[in-house]
Amino acid sequence: MLIKHFFKSNESFSYEALRAAGYSNFGGADLGEVIAICSKIRSGNEDDWMREWQTAAERAFSQARHSESVRNKLSAYHGYLRASNYFRTAEFFRRANVDEDKISQELYGKSETAFVEAMKVSHYAYESVAIPYEADSLPGYFVSPDRAQVARRTIIFNGGYDSTMSEGWFAIGAAAVERGYNFLAFDGPGQGAALRRQHLYFRHDWENVLTPVVDYALTRSDVDPNGIVIFGWSMGGYLVARGATREHRARALILDDGVYDFGSAFRAAQPSFIQKLVELRYDSICNSIFNCVQSFSTGMRWGLRNGKWTFGVESAADLSRAVNKYTLEGVSQDIVTPCLILDAENDHFLKGQPELLRRNLRCEHKLVCLRADEGADTHCHQGAFSRVHQVVFDFLESLPVSSEP
Repeated sequence: MLIKHFFKSNESFSYEALRAAGYSNFGGADLGEVIAICSKIRSGNEDDWMREWQTAAERAFSQARHSESVRNKLSAYHGYLRASNYFRTAEFFRRANVDEDKISQELYGKSETAFVEAMKVSHYAYESVAIPYEADSLPGYFVSPDRAQVARRTIIFNGGYDSTMSEGWFAIGAAAVERGYNFLAFDGPGQGAALRRQHLYFRHDWENVLTPVVDYALTRSDVDPNGIVIFGWSMGGYLVARGATREHRARALILDDGVYDFGSAFRAAQPSFIQKLVELRYDSICNSIFNCVQSFSTGMRWGLRNGKWTFGVESAADLSRAVNKYTLEGVSQDIVTPCLILDAENDHFLKGQPELLRRNLRCEHKLVCLRADEGADTHCHQGAFSRVHQVVFDFLESLPVSSEP
């Protein structure tokens, strides 16, 4: 299976290596470099993981600086993007105590800095933006193909459980801008800088996040108000769908992958008796069981630690209750925007969720399942972005032209 290609005995390491390698389409990795990095990492050894990815990131950043100094801007651009991706990957498993972890903060900062440096030497029009949100703001960036300041169709990127807004460039942003779209990405509550620097945690009622983002987009004269597309990635498939139950101004939604009940997907990996104990609030027993399991499972350890951090809860039992709110039950019928729902044949996180969402939608929608023979069967189709983008933009180009906001 593709998900075990890089590390046969550790699915989490292998998937994250595939994730990093998959960004080679748009300059975020070199396949040979990723293979070389992984060859130096002992399966399951998180210290090895951080060290080797960080070493590669520092090297790529230094090489990019040199290319920039000799006015080789295209190579500098690609070098900075590789550095950004590799720094992000180096930091990925550091979840024991993120808020107090100076190394985690440093690696995250270097990833974001490298991305901004890439944008500065690119030929695109890039700007950092602050999106008004309640009494605060959400960090984001806006990229146009050029500085013509004409109104263009715009894709808004909404990340998920662990992605950052800079990673959105590899997922869909670069492909969108290549095709003449604007690209707006942001970190919402529970994500990236909004989490690390503002301590904003995930919320299930994402309409209160998505509407301010669309409001901001519509203040811009370079955004076609009839051509806004919202792309929800991973858990973002739930967040965008939930937001769209109240936010109806987008031309289309791309849900990669579709999620109807995130809590159900989260619980799928747990024995049923655990949920019963959680419901009865036998938290000390539950937390002891979770602690035991995560001691020998990289994926379980990372998932629980990341969840406690991003949801702002103290324990695994608290997290198991918190995710129960993240469902579209009773509200999916309120989505009226045309949807493309993507599915992955062997999704190890959200298996069955896209079809469940499809069955509960009343709006115009299309479900596309990408399969193993295309190399696109893993969660979010890591490593198969040419095919993903083909499906996404075929769908968008097939939509009838709309003159209504």
